[in-house]
Amino acid sequence: MYVCICHDVKDTQINTAMTQGINTLQGLQDALQVGTCCGCCVPMVQDLIDEHQASFPVIDVMAG
Repeated sequence: MYVCICHDVKDTQINTAMTQGINTLQGLQDALQVGTCCGCCVPMVQDLIDEHQASFPVIDVMAG
């Protein structure tokens, strides 16, 4: 599905970038130019980032 029409960026491209370690809005903007034109896609990009980060368990280093 297209996320950023202005720069022809699809969700699969964003997901691939995040699996390669680019998992911030600024990083995705630098790598894919997503959200750097009109900005309408920024909320959707942030949702994808949030979903990606939520898929990793939180490790409590203080538990013991």
